[in-house]
Amino acid sequence: MKREHLRRTLLGSVAALALLGAAADPVVLRTLPLRGASRVRIEVSGLPLFVSSQRARPGSVRVRLNYTSARAPSIESYRHGSWLEINTVASGNSVIPFVSANPTHIDVAVPAALPMQIHGFTGAISVADPGANVAVDNGEGEVVVTGARAGVDLATERGNLRATLAPNWRPSTVRLETGNGNVVLHVPANFRGHIVLGAAAGSTNDPLSAHARDAKAPFVWLYSGKGNVRIVIDHS
Repeated sequence: MKREHLRRTLLGSVAALALLGAAADPVVLRTLPLRGASRVRIEVSGLPLFVSSQRARPGSVRVRLNYTSARAPSIESYRHGSWLEINTVASGNSVIPFVSANPTHIDVAVPAALPMQIHGFTGAISVADPGANVAVDNGEGEVVVTGARAGVDLATERGNLRATLAPNWRPSTVRLETGNGNVVLHVPANFRGHIVLGAAAGSTNDPLSAHARDAKAPFVWLYSGKGNVRIVIDHS
């Protein structure tokens, strides 16, 4: 009985330590001046990424990184022509027993007017309210874009893709393509475009009228190698 009591006490202490550590995860904050850069490229590996324009400030990109590892993940930034490049890589050695060493998440605030390119290897990627063209290329993980007001280009080898076009969306090219996963495009009620849907091993669902789907432009390509493809009309 004493041994069992000691075991339960030890497990309870470990769980309490994990919860305490999770509530006090260290944070890295960076403000990166644009200094004339007119586009942003983000490369991320091994951690979930959330990008938004809602909290952005003119003239800079802000990065907030929560992590649970003993060493902070690396964040590198530099200028390359008109691009501001940001690279982030997860590190190991968690400070909390039995807790993953991967960062909990990274938040990046980007001014809405800046076009973005995002390259990921593993992990979910989410982009909210982009005002300019956004392109995401991910190796494995779900990609979600909401409130897009311009062009959207999403691709992943394995993972679901979902994009929502804002009511004030400016007609632009849209491409959503995955090797393995479902593809969903939400469009406003007044949407028109030249629609091409493909599902090699799945179903397609397109509720648009012939008038809305057979316009000359913009071109819209939705494809899944293994998964379902559908369009959803938002009437709100």
